[in-house]
Amino acid sequence: MKNLFLSVLILFGGLFQATAQDFYLPSSSKSKKALKSMYKAMDLYSNVDIEKGNEAMKQALAEDPNLFLAYVYAGQMAGEGDRPALLEKALAIDAANFNEAEKIMRMMLEKVQKDPKYQPNAEMMALVEAYPQTSQANEMAALHSFYTSRDVEAGLKYAQKVAELSPKYAPIYNNMGYMYMEKKDMSSAKIALEKYIALAPKEPNAYDSMAEYYAINEDYAKAAEFYDKAAVMGLEDAKERADKARSMMN
Repeated sequence: MKNLFLSVLILFGGLFQATAQDFYLPSSSKSKKALKSMYKAMDLYSNVDIEKGNEAMKQALAEDPNLFLAYVYAGQMAGEGDRPALLEKALAIDAANFNEAEKIMRMMLEKVQKDPKYQPNAEMMALVEAYPQTSQANEMAALHSFYTSRDVEAGLKYAQKVAELSPKYAPIYNNMGYMYMEKKDMSSAKIALEKYIALAPKEPNAYDSMAEYYAINEDYAKAAEFYDKAAVMGLEDAKERADKARSMMN
């Protein structure tokens, strides 16, 4: 299943065998508990477990009501009716002690608030320039390039940088799989999605993505097999897709 994106804001992040400092953009929050909850939410989002991710993000905001980045990420997942209020709360936080990443994100939110269709090309470039060795900055640029700007080559360039910096970060291979499929490079797509499964064997989204790969390639038997695996692991709507794949076999 493709990662989910709302408006021009981009999902990102996930916990793995590197420290948070190695992967994530820095936060000015002093609450370790709030940051831990925020990272947990982002990990859940990255593997498309939205409901649990929202719960973890609410916990992060309860632990630190001034956690700016948590409001940004919560706004990504909110419905259109709820998003403006979250963005307003984010922009109401005193920015005097913000780090460079937060300042860039704040500039992006100001523009998004004025124009919900704004595409933050400049902000993504600024993040990568300021944090070239931070995986999250490159991941954000990758996802924006591919999902909002529809620039597959730029998306792959940034995604490959993430894989170089954080080779055990599973969700980036999911996104790379879809990027390669967009390029009709099915061999590379399959390799990327197999890597996602290898690194995240307990994530139902990994099997759902591989199932979609097989469905796109009209191998409906294999698609049904992987959709079934995703469904057994808890991805309820995968069962419907499995049944549809089986119907395509006839």
